[in-house]
Amino acid sequence: MLRGGSRKTGVAFVALALTIGSAACGSSVKSSSTTAKNGATTTPAAGATPAAAGATTPPKGQFNPPVIYDKVPEAVANACKSGGKIDEIKKRGTLNFAIGVSPPFGFKLPDGKWAGVEAQAAAEISKVLGVKFSITDYSYDILPTTLSSGQADIIGAQLFVTPKRQEVIDFSTPYYKSGQLFYVLKDSKFQTIDDLNKPDVRFVYGTGGAQLDLAKKYIPNAKISDAPLKGQLLLYDFLAAKQADVTMTEGAPMKVILDGFKDPALVAIGRNGRVATDHASDAEILDPFDVAFGLPKGDTAWKGCVDAYVKDLIDSGRMTARLDYWLAQKVG
Repeated sequence: MLRGGSRKTGVAFVALALTIGSAACGSSVKSSSTTAKNGATTTPAAGATPAAAGATTPPKGQFNPPVIYDKVPEAVANACKSGGKIDEIKKRGTLNFAIGVSPPFGFKLPDGKWAGVEAQAAAEISKVLGVKFSITDYSYDILPTTLSSGQADIIGAQLFVTPKRQEVIDFSTPYYKSGQLFYVLKDSKFQTIDDLNKPDVRFVYGTGGAQLDLAKKYIPNAKISDAPLKGQLLLYDFLAAKQADVTMTEGAPMKVILDGFKDPALVAIGRNGRVATDHASDAEILDPFDVAFGLPKGDTAWKGCVDAYVKDLIDSGRMTARLDYWLAQKVG
């Protein structure tokens, strides 16, 4: 389940969020959809209004995602005052945010609004700049060209930082590291990856997922098989029924997985053996990829602004909170 441009996912995510209105980003976003170039669709976004800015309790049956901040930190505001693309966006009055459909980072609600980690980033960055925002989705093969053509100011799409992409666009400081972890029953004998790399160990992965390649890399001596995920985060039933010893999925939903599957309980295994915390460190993740915002080439002022935003996003804990929230939202 690796994402770099597009990645198959066996999880269906849904979250109903409060619309970003004037209290959150300067002015409201129109609710009508329009068709953009290259067949892309521009749709209003959904996020969470700050509690101090008039957010209300969602109706019964809806979800309440982590709020965007009410007050822009001084360091971020100072980094985003002026220069390059910043001036252009402020003059235009709208931040053009390019996205790729990538649950739970960016996906549409039944009413057509955008939701997820990236939609909330669009709301926050537009608040920093004091403008509205417009989110448009593109296929991953043309996302980088939206910057050079001027169609977009920034790409937020769980976009992997790759050398090929760096030839045509700049990247912000990474705000997320995507990678994998093995999962076993907590009361099993397995403690390390070496323990899993044995002929009598049964590894199962979701059909069509990239875990096959990772299994061949890390545990080539194990018995490898696959099964349909059917909307699950991982193939828990196979472990619980003792039909398999180990499976694998992304590291980001680790806390959600450990909280959701407790009978019997699970534990994650990374590079350094069993992971003892709720969130795996970068050093424990297998085959990590940096994920960052895509930016136009050579605009140091705009990059400085987005880098300052990313630093605050990480240091404040908002990124971790959003991942924990959005990854837990699913329909079955």
